[in-house]
Amino acid sequence: MKDLINIIKNQIRSAWRYRWYAMIAAWLIAIVGWAAVFAMPDKYESNARVFVDTETVLRPLLKGLAVETNLAQRLQLMTRTLLSRKNLEKVMRETDMDHDATTVAEKERMLEELKSEISIDTQRRQNFYTIAYSAKDPYVTKKVVETLLNIFVESALGDTRVESDTAQRFLEQQIREYESRLVEAENRLTDFKRKYIDTLPGQDGGVFARLQAVRATLQDLKLELKEARIRRDELRRQYEAAERDERQRRETEGRLAVATTPGEQRILALEKRLDDLLLRYTEAHPDVKEARQTIAELQKQEREIQESQAAGGSDVNVTSIAVEELKLAYRQSEVTLTGIRVRTNEYKKRIEVLREKLDTLPQVEAELKKLNRDYSINKETYEQLVQRLESARMSEQADEAGDNVKFRVIDPPKVPLVPAGPKRVIFSVVILVLSLAAGGGLAFLIAQFKPVYYDTTLLRKGTQIPVLGQVSRVWTSSVAMKRRLEVSAFVTVGAMLVTVFGAIMVIYSIGLRGEIIALIK
Repeated sequence: MKDLINIIKNQIRSAWRYRWYAMIAAWLIAIVGWAAVFAMPDKYESNARVFVDTETVLRPLLKGLAVETNLAQRLQLMTRTLLSRKNLEKVMRETDMDHDATTVAEKERMLEELKSEISIDTQRRQNFYTIAYSAKDPYVTKKVVETLLNIFVESALGDTRVESDTAQRFLEQQIREYESRLVEAENRLTDFKRKYIDTLPGQDGGVFARLQAVRATLQDLKLELKEARIRRDELRRQYEAAERDERQRRETEGRLAVATTPGEQRILALEKRLDDLLLRYTEAHPDVKEARQTIAELQKQEREIQESQAAGGSDVNVTSIAVEELKLAYRQSEVTLTGIRVRTNEYKKRIEVLREKLDTLPQVEAELKKLNRDYSINKETYEQLVQRLESARMSEQADEAGDNVKFRVIDPPKVPLVPAGPKRVIFSVVILVLSLAAGGGLAFLIAQFKPVYYDTTLLRKGTQIPVLGQVSRVWTSSVAMKRRLEVSAFVTVGAMLVTVFGAIMVIYSIGLRGEIIALIK
């Protein structure tokens, strides 16, 4: 640690030998730097502070009905594009700055300088925007900020309306296009349904469902056909039996036919038939029920005939009436059987036709699904476009009724009276510090080229030569006086440098720079 301290002291004493070089360098650097700062032109800065109000009463009322634009994103984009070349050229034209540009290169340089001197500060959470510009002319700064502010407001309002009109024109064009597509899809679907009207699936299902229904109906018809055939056969048997009994009665029972009526004989025959049926079937069998019903009807007719005869009416051939009734019932059963047979054959043909259609059914259904899908897509897109067009129109009407974005100028641009720069006080302090540091560095650098040892230990280490002893320096009165004068002169020159610095600070603080510049000119 002691050796380090000795080295530092030796370096300081070595540099002290060249203190006047350091002082001269400090003076030169300080004077040149201060003069340059003093000669720097003043820069005036004008700014404007704007509050953008994006909250309106209409927004919550029109939520879901009108188009909701992202106002924050739109404002952010506008602040980024505010310094576009188009806007900067407009600012130059409005402020007559373009008159100073005689060539394309000068114009480009002025555009770059204008862009570099404009600053835009945004506070997105509070929606505050600050536009500032600095230049040599205070009136130009105010005009530039005012022009930028107008561009900012006009672009926010104008771009919204232009985009709304463009969007509406695009939507109207798309609506017309999809309307024609929808009409074409409807025509194709109608023609296809008309062509395959017998094959297309209906509300009850497709061909498969109809085939199953036809098969079920055919089974029912076959059952009805069987029942009708049985009923027909039974009526024919009864009809033939009645005729046969009538012939036997007339042939074998001459007088008995007079004493006994044909109705009674028919009743006896049916009762005998009923006894035979009861031996084979139960009371629930259709033939047994039909026989009992026929007997009841014949007994009723016989009573009516007897009552008529008792009242003095004429004789009626009851047997012939019963036979005719059986014959009529038999013929009706034949007609019913023929009708059921015709229906059965018709349903068989339908089954064959449906089976033939099963081969082309998958293709027809696939084509139908494709046509329905195209129609649904076009219809859905068309309805969405119409709905969005209405939303866009409602948004435009809402914008016309009351702007969604309101600009409130909190601090309008003003002509600056006091220059905002350059920061001459700070620059002067920095120059003073740099000049002193440069002077000290110069003295240290010279000392490194011309080293001096003030200690025997450092001399021995630096030269690697044994030191036998040292001779002390004796200061005489004249030498000491000269030494003091040199130090006093050095301190005085340094104090003068500080005094000049103080004078410069006073000039800057009381604002005498303008008067001094005017006197110099």
